[in-house]
Amino acid sequence: MVFDKNNKVYSEWINNQKLDDELKSLLVNATDDELHAAFQGIELEFGTAGIRGILGAGPGRFNVYTVKKVTIAFAELLKQNYPNRLNDGIVVGHDNRHNSKQFAKVVAEVLSSFGIKAYLFKENEMMPTPVVSYATKFLNCIGGIVITASHNPSEYNGYKIYDPYGCQLQDEQTAIIAKRMDEITDILNWEYKINDSLIETVNENVIKAYVDMIKNLEFYKKEQETKKDLKIIFSAVNGTGTKFTPKILRESGYNVIEVQEHAFEDETFKNVVNPNPEFDPAWKIPLEYGIKHDADIIIMNDPDADRFGMAIKHDGHFVRLDGNQTGPILIDWKLSNLKRLNSIPKNPALYSSFVTSDLGDRIAHEKYGVNIVKTLTGFKWMGREIAKEVDNGLNFVFAYEESYGYVIDDSARDKDGIQASILIAEAAWFYKKQNKTLVDYLEDLFKEMGAYYTFTLNLNFKPEEKKLKIEPLMKSLRATPLTQIAGLKVVNVEDYIDGMYNMPGQDLLKFYLEDKSWFAVRPSGTEPKLKIYFIGVGESVQNAKDKVDEIIKELKLKMNI
Repeated sequence: MVFDKNNKVYSEWINNQKLDDELKSLLVNATDDELHAAFQGIELEFGTAGIRGILGAGPGRFNVYTVKKVTIAFAELLKQNYPNRLNDGIVVGHDNRHNSKQFAKVVAEVLSSFGIKAYLFKENEMMPTPVVSYATKFLNCIGGIVITASHNPSEYNGYKIYDPYGCQLQDEQTAIIAKRMDEITDILNWEYKINDSLIETVNENVIKAYVDMIKNLEFYKKEQETKKDLKIIFSAVNGTGTKFTPKILRESGYNVIEVQEHAFEDETFKNVVNPNPEFDPAWKIPLEYGIKHDADIIIMNDPDADRFGMAIKHDGHFVRLDGNQTGPILIDWKLSNLKRLNSIPKNPALYSSFVTSDLGDRIAHEKYGVNIVKTLTGFKWMGREIAKEVDNGLNFVFAYEESYGYVIDDSARDKDGIQASILIAEAAWFYKKQNKTLVDYLEDLFKEMGAYYTFTLNLNFKPEEKKLKIEPLMKSLRATPLTQIAGLKVVNVEDYIDGMYNMPGQDLLKFYLEDKSWFAVRPSGTEPKLKIYFIGVGESVQNAKDKVDEIIKELKLKMNI
């Protein structure tokens, strides 16, 4: 596709004397396809977890001008909503990605120019996303901002916004920000005056309080000496978790060996390839470490440490457990210990998304009498419901979703891979003392509740293909409803496009089958991706897997993918 370099927006960028040198170079060397995506494709927009996009020049790419536009619009909203609290400030953090540190500095500077206090962490160092969420709430700020693309590949970066409770900003407010961003037409020439007196450093007491909260999640603190018997391999995938998770695990008594190739800040992820714990590439070196050191468990955080993945040595080899398997283990471990200590709160509540397996829900409700609150995908929705607990008479015990995200203590209102790391280590240590693994633990849960097999199919597209390919697939599924698949009747279809279960509309279809298996189809809110979630229920895990395999095979034919 040939790009017309007489394009008005392109001309404004390439001819602007103030354009960042790095972006100018990218424009000069860009291919026609890259230019088309940057200037004639879709502009970056808010999704499930903020704005994310490929780094580069142009309105369709993520760059310092994107950062400025979002910050201007957010600052104006803050001045409108909190005119008397601007000095309470905004916590600003960032991950290890290309330009993240620079972008965070720009955010703080722009906020200061609007008369809003901004907190950066010491030396503007990289910081886990859950720490920013925690600090926002702890410091009684009016909001928080994280420059992060979470688990996305190295060419991405992003911008996530928190409310005063450390919860991701809701759609009503991001819509206001997005509208204002559209009105800012001359961002290339926009200038601001920094107010250095309004830029402060987050006090170390905040970090200490966060670490103390993590350590207090453990139920067997007095047995610290025996925990050295559990050998843990830890991977930070060159991200923010490296300064927190291994240190806390060691201080709790565990024998921790860090994957050295993943233990330093690296924006290229050259030793990781794909920094998502859901996918194979990140696990290559950690699994080698696990075998070499004869470890019991491998723990992985994603780059901003809001996600958690693990692999368990079982019967002589390592077994990776996905989010739908890990969640039920964490839920049962926490609730069984709260029950042992007679500490389950009155009217306990567990929060999970519509596309998360119902195994964790069933464990919480059937075994421990916990109320289940279902939400749309994304912790912003769970955070919104948690905020209603006082009015609803509920008390938080757990929140999770299948994509490796867990909250165990709601002092952080975004998913926290560090919380999950400390609790799963304790469960692994406890069961090792009984000559069992967490795989055995999960199998015991299957014996109680029925065997589950889960699989998520991720269909990746280019950002500009969202309207060309993803939307037609969803339209086709709605136009020609499935009545049966893989020999199983479809007994119910839920279409969430107009909203269900007190949740606003989302582009999500969920198909329930006669044997209690189900699958759901959802375009990602932050990435050019179609996600299909499969839950198989059977007499055994193999039986459930066989069902899912047949469903996938037939669905691919029906959808022509």
